[in-house]
Amino acid sequence: METVIPNRLTVVDGDTVRLAGETIRLIGFDTPETYRAQCDSELARGDAATKRLRELLARASSVQLAYQPRRDRYGRELARLMIDDRDVADIMVGEGLARRYSGGKRRPWC
Repeated sequence: METVIPNRLTVVDGDTVRLAGETIRLIGFDTPETYRAQCDSELARGDAATKRLRELLARASSVQLAYQPRRDRYGRELARLMIDDRDVADIMVGEGLARRYSGGKRRPWC
């Protein structure tokens, strides 16, 4: 696990961040799309997930990334994000902002 200063992470959307120019797809969950939303509802839910991830990082006292040994099909790093010793996947799913996801075909949000 790599410890990261919280304000060094830039939130792209609810399940993607950037660190030092590298895009990282967070694993364990999937949030609605914001860039290619298929309906207004998906966009609104994606915006809510993005906002929440920003809030979590803004309030974090400790942040860690557990990188996976492979990249996704878009060439992004894959990592599990821990904020204050809690898995962000558990937080986002628990708050109804995301679904569990472990790869493969994603279910639509519309």
